[in-house]
Amino acid sequence: MMDRTKAPVRLFRSLPLSPVVVVLVAGLAAGAPCLAAPKGLLHPTLDPRPPVTLTVEIISLQKNAVGGVASLLLRVSADVGIENAVVSAKAPANLFFADGSAVKTWNVELTAAGTQAIPVDVIVPQDGKYVMAAEVSGTARGKPIHRGAALRLLVGVREPAAKVRGGAIEYQAAEAGEPAP
Repeated sequence: MMDRTKAPVRLFRSLPLSPVVVVLVAGLAAGAPCLAAPKGLLHPTLDPRPPVTLTVEIISLQKNAVGGVASLLLRVSADVGIENAVVSAKAPANLFFADGSAVKTWNVELTAAGTQAIPVDVIVPQDGKYVMAAEVSGTARGKPIHRGAALRLLVGVREPAAKVRGGAIEYQAAEAGEPAP
């Protein structure tokens, strides 16, 4: 009597290998166009945009012998209605706003989508590098929202030109306890 486990092995060994490979490759190649997505259905992946944005920009800088006056514009844009929207800005050490304060807050009306612009003047008593920080907070569709922005303000000084080495910009390392540039 013949062993049944050996019969299929003998049958497979009797077939030449090349037709099996040809059939497998032809089957895979014929199925490949079916796997491709039709044109027009491919969409790039986009990161979700926050419902509110805040920018801080320099409108003008009146330079004095030492220091000056910087006119800034804080711009708040909302894609949806923001309830209880409050914009705040903090002047860095040695700077102050035109009214003499170091911190300013504004309640802005953003119950409908749109943009609000807030002009503000900052008194700079001496030349230097400063960072103006601003933030907006409120509620969008029942959820709290908070965004921030900053502006590097250079008065009477210049940033050193970036060194390029091997096609890349080289930055100087910060010492321990020293803020990064």
